[in-house]
Amino acid sequence: MRNPKRTAATASALMIGVGLVTFITVLAASTRTSIDAAIEKSFTGDFAIDAGTFGFGGLDPGLADRIAELPEVESATAVRLGNAEVAGSAEQVLGVEPATAFDILDVEPIEGRASDLGADGIAVFEDVAEDEGLRIGDPVTVRFKDTGTTELTVAMIYGENVPVGDYLIGVDVYEADFADQYASTIYIAKADDVDSATAMAAIEKVAAAQPDADVRDRAGFIEDQTAEVDLLLGLVYALLGLAVIIALLGISNALALSILERTRELGLLRSVGMTRSQLRSTVRWESVIIALQGALLGLVIGLFFGWALVAALSEEGIDQLDIPVGTLIVIVVLAGLAGVLAAVVPARRAAKLDVLRAIVSE
Repeated sequence: MRNPKRTAATASALMIGVGLVTFITVLAASTRTSIDAAIEKSFTGDFAIDAGTFGFGGLDPGLADRIAELPEVESATAVRLGNAEVAGSAEQVLGVEPATAFDILDVEPIEGRASDLGADGIAVFEDVAEDEGLRIGDPVTVRFKDTGTTELTVAMIYGENVPVGDYLIGVDVYEADFADQYASTIYIAKADDVDSATAMAAIEKVAAAQPDADVRDRAGFIEDQTAEVDLLLGLVYALLGLAVIIALLGISNALALSILERTRELGLLRSVGMTRSQLRSTVRWESVIIALQGALLGLVIGLFFGWALVAALSEEGIDQLDIPVGTLIVIVVLAGLAGVLAAVVPARRAAKLDVLRAIVSE
């Protein structure tokens, strides 16, 4: 209360740091939940094999055929990934086998048929088709790195682009226009009368012939899709942690200045019976109050902006608001504990004041 402007400025620094942490936490959790929900809805299979090569090389597409022949497997389909220029923009294009892909991947067809993805067809995500003004039968200019420019016809418009992306072409088009014939992912549905453990063992036995084949069950595959979000979140936390540390140093400095300004008052309190431990406790509580004030205000601000951004991105696929209550509680508790740590040096200094000298100080 002696210097409310300085106290408010000190709390504001922590408020900004906690607000950013909360905002990023809510956004990341909502992104993760939205991706999980979309894949849960569109991936109707039981297993997936990922090459983990990030576009450089991949799996033998014939591996899907060999797995499909297993009695433990109902169906298997290979998805190929390549880059091309579609309607003037660089895009990722997925090559699929129309006869098997849509038994395992429910992309929610809106118009057209998957069987029309022949030698000159392309499927387009609904939002992209709307933005580009595309309808069934419209031509789309696609330029491939290996074969140059060709014109494909919109054969299907679909409503779910996770995990298949915005453009799908049939395997005939892919094989004709891409030199590298690798599968990025193989999706598998087990037979109804086979348990998951048995099917997994059979699939792993066949996939063992290719060292880079990583067999995952449904839950493991979905978790892998959100791993990049967690990696980015860890990096952001590390950077924002530095901002919070700086804010806590500000609290420590503010307390040190307040003790210097209140030297006479502290001396009087000690002279009328306040013990050293009581004085240290008082300073610690001052620090905790400042820290919690900044943390709670930052929490409110971060929650608001997190909600606002998720609402704004609902049309882009992030449509599941997820507020990680446990994580946010931990953030507030840590802010309070950090306030205690920030008060250690100032509290010790206040407790060591000479009572007589403090009383006569100006």
